[in-house]
Amino acid sequence: MSFSTPPCPVCKAPSNAGTAFCKSCRFAKCLSVGMQKEIVQLGREGYGKRDKETMALVPSPTKFKVNRQGLPILDTIIETYKTLENVRTCVHQGPGIVPKRPPKPVNYQETIACFLKEFYLDLLHRNFYLQFVVLEGGFFSCNHKRSDIRYLPSGDYIDCVHPETYYFDPDGLQPMTPDEAVTMFASSFQTYGRNVTHPMLRENADRFEFLALTGMALFDADLESISEETAGVCRKVRLRIQKEMLKYYNSTKSSEEASVRLGNLISIIPSLHRATRRFLEDIELSHVLKAYAVDEKFYDNCLPKFGNL
Repeated sequence: MSFSTPPCPVCKAPSNAGTAFCKSCRFAKCLSVGMQKEIVQLGREGYGKRDKETMALVPSPTKFKVNRQGLPILDTIIETYKTLENVRTCVHQGPGIVPKRPPKPVNYQETIACFLKEFYLDLLHRNFYLQFVVLEGGFFSCNHKRSDIRYLPSGDYIDCVHPETYYFDPDGLQPMTPDEAVTMFASSFQTYGRNVTHPMLRENADRFEFLALTGMALFDADLESISEETAGVCRKVRLRIQKEMLKYYNSTKSSEEASVRLGNLISIIPSLHRATRRFLEDIELSHVLKAYAVDEKFYDNCLPKFGNL
């Protein structure tokens, strides 16, 4: 008995087996969430090259809407993050409608593969990338009201209660056993929680506040590698973000409550720097000791120099 593949529900053309949309409609879906077709490379039929494919999924600035809420900078950040979320759907799940699988715990290899996909979106600056990873992990914890696991942008998660699952190498090539790796590195999960996740959970930081923190972390005036002119621009932008946050709070809070709330959230920024530095130290130490294999592309391309943090 043979079964025919149902046609694409959009254009009625024959679709690929196991998918709900034909290639043309899946391509159109990616364009609708911001993919630039001008930089799509041809000859991408095979699998196993997803890291380069994601470079074609850079959202167009023309998609951003400014000043919708009367908060120009924060509104732009919000729209940019929405575009990033849409592009992530294509990057992590593939275009088209497919059955969504439940989240699963991942090891360090799968985690780094997820981060590499994010890095190739080219939306984040090198000195900011890992800070964004740590900060967004705290925001995901707020969404799920959980601090025992760390969610990834793909929807999967790191099991912080059983870190040996994170340090497990299914290929058996890791020089250090999972238990040895836990002894040396697993305390980092406590560092991330104490410095970022728990403060964000205590404040119950919402999406708007998370993105405000993102903007203040991005426009860091203290980076050693930037000019004084650039540092001045960063200070001005951060001041504008703080003013827009106060405007956001004043619609629902008293002046005193708004100031306290803003102060509590801003205090997360130096803690974020500490957590990010711990992340960097772990990666550097694992690389030097060959404790567990860190993807060379992640090590060489995604990690900033220590002097910049």
